[in-house]
Amino acid sequence: MFISRQYSLTSTRAGEWCVVLATACLLAGCGAGNKVDAMLSAAAKAAPDASGTQGQDVAVVTAPASKPAIDQEELRPRTHPAARGRSYSLLPAVEVALNETEKAYMTGMADAMGGAEKIYNELKKDAKGNMAFLRRALRSANREVRIQAAVMLGLLKDKSVETVDAVADSLILDRDQDVRAMAARSFLGIPARKAVDSLIISLEQDPYEAARSNAAWALGECGDKAAVPALRKALSDTDTNVRLKAASAVLKLKPKEAVPELIILLDDKSPMVRERARDALKTITGRDKGPKSENWK
Repeated sequence: MFISRQYSLTSTRAGEWCVVLATACLLAGCGAGNKVDAMLSAAAKAAPDASGTQGQDVAVVTAPASKPAIDQEELRPRTHPAARGRSYSLLPAVEVALNETEKAYMTGMADAMGGAEKIYNELKKDAKGNMAFLRRALRSANREVRIQAAVMLGLLKDKSVETVDAVADSLILDRDQDVRAMAARSFLGIPARKAVDSLIISLEQDPYEAARSNAAWALGECGDKAAVPALRKALSDTDTNVRLKAASAVLKLKPKEAVPELIILLDDKSPMVRERARDALKTITGRDKGPKSENWK
C-alpha cells in the first residue's frame, strides 16, 4: 500500500521521508533507496506520535474523496508559465495505458489499499523502461493513479529531463491539491535544480499547506540558494509545518540573510519550530546564545 485518502506526512532530520496511512493501515517511509522495501512492508505499524518525537516534522493531511465521475473540465488543456509554454491536460485511460500490461498497472495503482505496492515492485524491475508510462500516469484522469505515479517517480529517483519536467508541471498545474503535494514531495527523491523555479512558485502561491511545506522541504534538498528569498518569506507562513520545513531548508542552505527571520521564530508557538530555528541559527553563526530571542537580538 502506498497512500489512501487520509495520510500524514513525516520526515526526520536524517532525511527520511514517508507516507503514513491513517485509514486502519499505516505505511512507514524512508529516504535511502535500499530502504524502500522496508517502507512497503510497514503497512501495519502504528503511527508516530506527532507531538512527542523530538526533531520530527509532522503534518496531517486529509484528502477529499474522489469524485464519482471525471469532470470534463479536468481533461481540457490549461497553460501556465511553469509549464514552459506547453499545454497541460489530464489524459483518458486509453492515452495512459498503451497495452494490456500498462492497463493492469493502472488498475493496481488505482487501488491504494492493495494494488499499488505490488505494481511498484513490478515497475521497479525495469524502472527505466517504465518511466514513460509513469510520466503519462502522472496525467491520468484518475486522481489515485496520479498520486501513486508521483510517489513512485520519487522512489525510483529518475533524474531525466523528461521526468523532472513532468513532475514540475504536475506540481504547478494539477487541479488536485494532494497530487500537487505528492509532486512536491517526489523532488525529495529526485532533487533537481531544474525544478527550483516550479518549487518556488508552489511555495509562494499554492493555497494548500501540504504542497507548500513539501515544496519548502524539497528546496532544501535541491540546494539552490536562489530559493532563499522564498524560504525567508515562508518562515512566517500561517501554517506551522510550512514554517518548520522552511526552517529545515534554511538550516541546509545556511544563508546569513535569514538570521532576522530565524530570531523571530525563536518565539514561535510551536516548540519544534523554535528548536529548528535555533539549530539553524547555531549552524549559520557558529554560536549558541540559547533559546531566547532577546539574547540573539
